[in-house]
Amino acid sequence: MNKIKTLIVDDEALARDKLAIFLQEEEDFEIVGQCSNGMEALQLLRESYPDLLFLDIQMPEMDGMELLKNIDVQEIPCIILVTAYDNYALKAFEYHALDYLLKPFDRERFLMTIKRVKEQMLLHSQGGHQTQLLAYLKESLPNEKYLEKIVVKDGGKIFFVKTKDVEWVESAGNYLKLHIGKNIHLIRETMNAFEQKLNPQEFVRVHRSFLVNIEAIHHLESWGNTEFTITLSSGYKVQSGRSYYSSIRQKLQL
Repeated sequence: MNKIKTLIVDDEALARDKLAIFLQEEEDFEIVGQCSNGMEALQLLRESYPDLLFLDIQMPEMDGMELLKNIDVQEIPCIILVTAYDNYALKAFEYHALDYLLKPFDRERFLMTIKRVKEQMLLHSQGGHQTQLLAYLKESLPNEKYLEKIVVKDGGKIFFVKTKDVEWVESAGNYLKLHIGKNIHLIRETMNAFEQKLNPQEFVRVHRSFLVNIEAIHHLESWGNTEFTITLSSGYKVQSGRSYYSSIRQKLQL
């Protein structure tokens, strides 16, 4: 079997270096490039036609999912997702990702992935691999997991907040305010990214700037024909946005 041409795409230099060091110890692999964002990777993919792609999801300019959407299906390499959030794994399998490495991973976990890659490449060289690959992916598909604890830094202290204890979330520029009773914790995160990490059965987006814990809702009052005033168990009131009216009704079965 020829060497497996490999491209590493991650905006963190340390993460790229770690993968490169591990790969250099595997004689069957050849690193054809390293990229820090999706735009660079897209260009190199079209020039080097790698067999294997180690891909981070959250990157500047063009993230991992956008990159996958821009790769021609006939030219798409074997994909290994590298991410700090395992809830992204299911979405990656829509693009036939073979496996995912959850940061921080160790050499033992890396070698498990390499074993899968070699098996897949062998199937590919023998032909008729697509049906076998789909079956393999189905067996390997992990259960979807959502964020259960949030790490919050406040001065020199680090708190671990349970998502179930968060009453509502408020956008504040490049930060989010986590409302827990009368306490507020600040984290650096976008609302869209944070929403993707939460269980949709537990939280509902009611406004472009607000997320609400469904269990924390005490009652709702209609405000006009397309909005609600939502009163939470703590007494806080949150105003919904009109564009979220239908999804709120559906989620809360109103």
